[in-house]
Amino acid sequence: MMKFNSTFTQPIKSFLFILLAIYMSGCATFLVPEKQNITINTGNKKAKVYVSNEQIGEGKSITTKIKKEGVKQAVVQTPGYKDAYYVLLPVKTAPSYAPLTLLSFCFFIYPGLADLSNTSHKMYNYAATVDMPPSNELIHKTNDQKYIRLDAIKLIVENKTKDVKDFYGIKYSTTNQLAEMEKAEKEQLETERKKEEKDLKKKKKQKNLLTDEDNKINFDNTMFSEMIYKTLKKTGYVDTVNKIFADNNNTLLLEGVINKLSVFHINGVPGYSFEKTKVNITWYIKNSFDEIIDSVNQWSYSGDFSFGWQEKNKDSKLEKMFADAVDFSYFNLLKNKTFLKNLQVDTNFSIKDPILSINSSSKNVQDVSEATSSTVTIKRKDGGHGSGFAVSRDGYIITNYHVIAGDRVNKLAELTVILSEGDEIPVTVVRYNRMRDLALLKVDKSFEKCFNLSSNKSFKKLMEVYTVGTPKSIELGQSVSLGIISNERKSNNNHLLQLSMSINPGNSGGPLFEKNGNLQGIVTSKLVGFATEGVGFAIPAYLIPTYLNLKIK
Repeated sequence: MMKFNSTFTQPIKSFLFILLAIYMSGCATFLVPEKQNITINTGNKKAKVYVSNEQIGEGKSITTKIKKEGVKQAVVQTPGYKDAYYVLLPVKTAPSYAPLTLLSFCFFIYPGLADLSNTSHKMYNYAATVDMPPSNELIHKTNDQKYIRLDAIKLIVENKTKDVKDFYGIKYSTTNQLAEMEKAEKEQLETERKKEEKDLKKKKKQKNLLTDEDNKINFDNTMFSEMIYKTLKKTGYVDTVNKIFADNNNTLLLEGVINKLSVFHINGVPGYSFEKTKVNITWYIKNSFDEIIDSVNQWSYSGDFSFGWQEKNKDSKLEKMFADAVDFSYFNLLKNKTFLKNLQVDTNFSIKDPILSINSSSKNVQDVSEATSSTVTIKRKDGGHGSGFAVSRDGYIITNYHVIAGDRVNKLAELTVILSEGDEIPVTVVRYNRMRDLALLKVDKSFEKCFNLSSNKSFKKLMEVYTVGTPKSIELGQSVSLGIISNERKSNNNHLLQLSMSINPGNSGGPLFEKNGNLQGIVTSKLVGFATEGVGFAIPAYLIPTYLNLKIK
């Protein structure tokens, strides 16, 4: 056996012991620096970069020393842009990694590098240069676009097992991270598909302890609604001027439904990873009557997020990650052709129906008692209801469009009419003007008396008026309210009579008339809210023939 000369090995041993002493005495920073130089390129001189909630610089390119502490959360905030989320990820070992590992191995003192005086983070470096450009630029409303009113951002997942996924083992890529994510997703889904086919052939059922109801997620509204609302307001899509007389004709309702969620766990060097999410959202584009005009389905990704297992605010960060993906989806929607087409302001409020002649009756309503027999309840199959009134003895009835509106623009509600004596009969929709919230119906019924529809403007301020309708419940049909006309309001292409009287949901479509039966309007809405009572509105009767292309004989 070969023996080493003690005079030869002694200097080596001494050198190794000196290194160990240096390391154990806390001077290892000489060999393992706690910080490293890093350059972050934003490409925008106004961009501010925050790392672990502390601002590290501002400008197109920032060079600074970063403490090596594993995965760090970075946020880029730029005026006129949404916040952009990135991570600083350890991607390569430091030059001192090999000698210190060898030192630990030689002396058999520590079982692994992670235990070496708590310096594991220092052993890995971040990339020397990192690109962190600003995210989506804020898109502001233009004069030819409608306002947007957010209905809700809902979370409706039909099958958690299939529609909520985690994908692991994804490689970090500096060139095309999405490609790596899509590859891992495709491989995992293919593996699951093959397993399902194999189980099906063997007639083997998967064990699933969840019931169909347990396997669903259903939230009518989420915290993401407030986030999108703030963006809408910041970019001018919320009407902050017209609080009472909002321009409903040129306002879109927007409802987002999150259907599917995926979380991708992306790995850097061993032991370090970060997450991105992908969400599938169906955006429903609606008019002010809650009818679906169109829809857009799209996938969107979040930025990069880091989650430490010991973090106290981990749930908050998860919410922020999903919120970021929803935010991206909204910005993508603002570039979608289908959405942009429906966002254009409407300028034509008239209808294309030809002029329709209606025979005026010599037997018109002449007092309040006669008005009840000429007023009807419009009953919807879905359980809703409204009011209406006869304008001809041969069965023509006027009501609001929103009383007959369906869930889609090309599908009206299924209706019947309840007469004053309680009989329920079929009804046909003859025509409507959605923009003016008016509809003309027809029943096979001869009314003894009806309201006289005229194009003459005859109301006055402080005029005492009545309405007959069906407030709140069908059981309250032919209820009478008394009030006064305060004024005629003209705003946003609309004319409305402001009323001081008691009206409630279900009164919509009812007649507004004087004590002598002279028709002055059609009840259409009321103000609701804390400490708000007795303020309602009606469409002036003198405009109804024009709005519906009617000729009164």
